[in-house]
Amino acid sequence: MDKHSVQVNPGTGRAVFEVKNLPMPDYEEFGKSISGGSSIPGVVSFRVEWKASHDRHRYRYAPNQWEGAFVHNSATCTWSGRTAEATFSTKTNDPAIFAEVGHERNGVFFS
Repeated sequence: MDKHSVQVNPGTGRAVFEVKNLPMPDYEEFGKSISGGSSIPGVVSFRVEWKASHDRHRYRYAPNQWEGAFVHNSATCTWSGRTAEATFSTKTNDPAIFAEVGHERNGVFFS
C-alpha cells in the first residue's frame, strides 16, 4: 500500500484513506475463506473520508494509563470490488452515525 493512501489532519478531524486496485482473493463463500479453500483473483478499491469538525473532546483515564484528544465527526465510505466474473460496489455515500479522528497515548507513552 502506498504511504500516500492516508492523509490525516487530527486538528480539524479531516482524514482520507483511499486505496485503488488492491489485490484481494475472492473465496465466493465464507466457509472457503476460513478453511483456506479455493479462491479467484480479485481487486478492491475504497475511499473513507472523515469530515472536518469543531466538535473536540479530551479524555483521560489515569488508572489504565490512557488519554486522548479527538474530533467527533462523520465519515463516508465508498467501496468496489471485481473479479473476472463479477463486480460489486456500494450504492450509497450516507454519513456514518459516529466517527472520530485524533491522538491517543497509553502504556509507556502515557505521562
